[in-house]
Amino acid sequence: MSAPDTPRLSWPQRLIVTIVLVLLAVWIGLAGAERLSARFDPEPARAVPPPAVETLAASAETAVVERTYRGTVEAEGRARISARITAQILEIPHREGALVRQGEVLARLDDEELRRDAARLEAVGDRLEGELATARREAARQEDLFRRSLTPERSLDDARQRAHTLEAQIRENAAALGLVERRLTYAEERAPFDALVQRVHASEGELGATGQPLVEVVALNGLKAVVQVPQGDVAHLRPGMTVRLEVAALGRTWSAQVDRLYPALDAGSRNATLAAFFPEDADRLRPGMAVQAHVELEQIEGAVRLPAQSVHGEGPERRVYVLEDGRARERTVQVAVARAGEYLITAGLEDGEQVIVTADPRLEDGLPVQAGERTGR
Repeated sequence: MSAPDTPRLSWPQRLIVTIVLVLLAVWIGLAGAERLSARFDPEPARAVPPPAVETLAASAETAVVERTYRGTVEAEGRARISARITAQILEIPHREGALVRQGEVLARLDDEELRRDAARLEAVGDRLEGELATARREAARQEDLFRRSLTPERSLDDARQRAHTLEAQIRENAAALGLVERRLTYAEERAPFDALVQRVHASEGELGATGQPLVEVVALNGLKAVVQVPQGDVAHLRPGMTVRLEVAALGRTWSAQVDRLYPALDAGSRNATLAAFFPEDADRLRPGMAVQAHVELEQIEGAVRLPAQSVHGEGPERRVYVLEDGRARERTVQVAVARAGEYLITAGLEDGEQVIVTADPRLEDGLPVQAGERTGR
């Protein structure tokens, strides 16, 4: 059995197939030529425009270097009242936070035993006074008898010695009575000044031992700000400097003066300690409140103030870029930190120079830039 005959294309069909193959070959050839042309004769790279930057005209001024330190409101007057006798605690009238005036009773201790001692010594004193009166009369009688040669001298000496002994015993008893009376005053511990009760250390009914803390009080006046100061700033500080004390909890700020700089640095932080007193009319203040002390350390003449992003590098000598003939030029400058976000340039810039303030990592010496002047600081 023979295979069927394959139908042959007609002439129009062969023409269409030929045209399609020719067009496909032409398209492949053009694509290949374009790729070879791009490889062996590439298009020149487009020119990258210079980075756009903002500039700020350097302007010398008298700048104030201010620091802010954090600390705590503390009381200059602080007292821990301790027991000065051993006795049972009868009463502690005030609790923590109570306002007490000078002389008010803070603690009352049992003084019954001391009162009995005082009464006994008073009785002993009365007896000795009576015996002394008798002894003096006897000494006077013996002197009269001795003058008339009716008694020996030894009897006169004995009478006089008896009177002298009783006088010494009376003085000794009076000293003991004075000590007991003084200890009687210790049974009531009183506030040494107007104050707030900070802490109560004992309870009623306890046996208070000599030296045991009873009540701790802090004065209402003489409040001060005690703040920590970095040791690098100590050379610029001195007593009498003006300081602004801000207590955020009260929304108030007071003007004060530095009272003292403590001589020793803190062993842990290596910071110094500064103290400044609040004015007497600073009301609603309480010990323990947080305080900020704002201090003007120094004034720098001829300083240039720049935003922090325009200054590069670290340490006292850093870099800025100034605009010269359309290019960034590196300049070494000396700076001092004025406040957060700004630097004071103390050397290295001339008045009127255009400083590049744009923080662009591409900046380098000699880089062409397209500059526009900044309108504000």
